[in-house]
Amino acid sequence: MNVDYKTLGAKIRQKRQALGLTQERVSEKLDLSESFYSRIERGERVLSVETLLRIANFYNLSLDYLLLNTVRSSIADIEADLDDIFSSVTPSQKPFLLSLLRVQAENINKLAKL
Repeated sequence: MNVDYKTLGAKIRQKRQALGLTQERVSEKLDLSESFYSRIERGERVLSVETLLRIANFYNLSLDYLLLNTVRSSIADIEADLDDIFSSVTPSQKPFLLSLLRVQAENINKLAKL
């Protein structure tokens, strides 16, 4: 899986602009250089978990929101993961698991529209 840092950076930039903050001010508050922070917003930097958490906390954003639609996987990887998950439950549990996945898919679609 790979993170789409351009999408992640765009979400961060959008929040900063909505709050009327400058990159200079935010980078100062996060104890990052302004050029580093600017490259985060442009999607040119790979973020450490620590930096991602500091940004999420500063803007009061959830990691779910920041990472939603930013993680890319191949269809083959996803299908293999689903096969593993479904093979780990009994045949009688599979319909319940499938209904849980459908509910989560609906929730993800609702969040994506926000």
